[in-house]
Amino acid sequence: MKSKLVLIITMLSILFIINGCSNEEKSEYKFTMANVSEDSNIVTAGLEKFAELAEEKSDGDIEIEVVNDSQLGTGVETFEAVRDDNLDFAADSFANLKSVTPAFEAFHLPFMFESKQQAWDAFYDDDVQEVLNDELSEENLQFFSLLDMGGPRQIATSDIKIDSTDDLVGKKIRASRSPMEVAMQEAWGASGEVVDWADVPESFRLGMVDGVTVSYPYILSAKLYEGGGVDHIADINAQWYAYVTVVNEDTWEDLPKDVKEILTESVEEAEEWHTDYVKEEVEEDIKNLQDEGVEIYSLSDELYEKYKDVTKEETWDKFIGEPGVSQEKVDLIEDAKGSVEEEGWGYDVPE
Repeated sequence: MKSKLVLIITMLSILFIINGCSNEEKSEYKFTMANVSEDSNIVTAGLEKFAELAEEKSDGDIEIEVVNDSQLGTGVETFEAVRDDNLDFAADSFANLKSVTPAFEAFHLPFMFESKQQAWDAFYDDDVQEVLNDELSEENLQFFSLLDMGGPRQIATSDIKIDSTDDLVGKKIRASRSPMEVAMQEAWGASGEVVDWADVPESFRLGMVDGVTVSYPYILSAKLYEGGGVDHIADINAQWYAYVTVVNEDTWEDLPKDVKEILTESVEEAEEWHTDYVKEEVEEDIKNLQDEGVEIYSLSDELYEKYKDVTKEETWDKFIGEPGVSQEKVDLIEDAKGSVEEEGWGYDVPE
C-alpha cells in the first residue's frame, strides 16, 4: 500500500513538472506596428481596436504595440522596414507608397468610385485581391488590412472658394507622394507640392501651400483650420484613398496557424467595428469644422462634371499602362465595383 502511494505521488509530481514546463514554454508573440497618423486620428482607433482584440482573443499571448504619429518613420520608411523584415507591420495611406510598391495605384485613379460600397466591393473582390497580392509579393509584402480614412479627398483651401474651373490655377496644393494625386491637382491648373503629412500644418502656416486634398478627419485632427489655414472645403469626393496595413510575406508564412487565425479574425472584426465608428466620427468632425468657421460646400452639378471630366482626361490615359495600373487590372476593378446601389461614403454631410 505504501509503495502504491509513493508511486501515485511520484506520477503526480512528474505530471506537475511536465505541466509546469509546458506553461513556461507557452508561446508569446509581440509585434510592433508603425502608424504615421496621430493618436487622435480616425484610423488610429481602428488599429488600436485590432491590437485590443488580438490580445483579448489570445488571452494575452499576442501583444501588438501600435506606435503612432510617425515616431518610427514616414510611411515609405516603415513600409521599407517591413519589406526588409526589420518591422512587423506598417500602416499608412496607400497614396504614399508608390516608391515602395505601385500595387495600390489603380485604386487611386481620380473619380474611379462614386460610393464607399463600390470601393470596398472592388478592393475585396477575389480576382482583384489575387492581382494585388501578386504585385505586393514582388516586394516581399502581403496585404493585411484596410481602414476607411473618413471618405475620399475633398479640396480644402485657405482663401479660395471654388466657383469656376479657373479658381485653382496657379495655386499650390499639398500632395502626398502619389504622382497620381499630383497629376490630379495639375489638371486643375494648380501645382502639386509633395509634403509628408507630419509637415503639413507648418507648411500651411508658413504659406507654402494654399490648399490640401484630404478627407475631413485629417483636416480636423491636424488642426489645419488654425493660423490662417483651411477656410473652405469643397465636398467633391475627387479621389478615393484608404489606410492600408502590410506585413512581411515570409514572416507571415512562418507564423503558426493559430496565431494567423487570431490576427486575421481580430483585424476583420476591427474593420467591421471601424465602419460604424467612422460614420459617427466623420459627422462629428464635419460639425466641429463648421463650428470652427470652416465653410463646407458642394459644387454645382455643371461645375462638378467639368472638374470630373478634365481630371479623368488628364490622368487616366497618363497612368493606365504604368506598373500597378495595367488596363487589365483597371478593367477588373471596374467590373468588380458594379453600379452604385448604395450611395454615399458612409456618413452624411449637412447642408
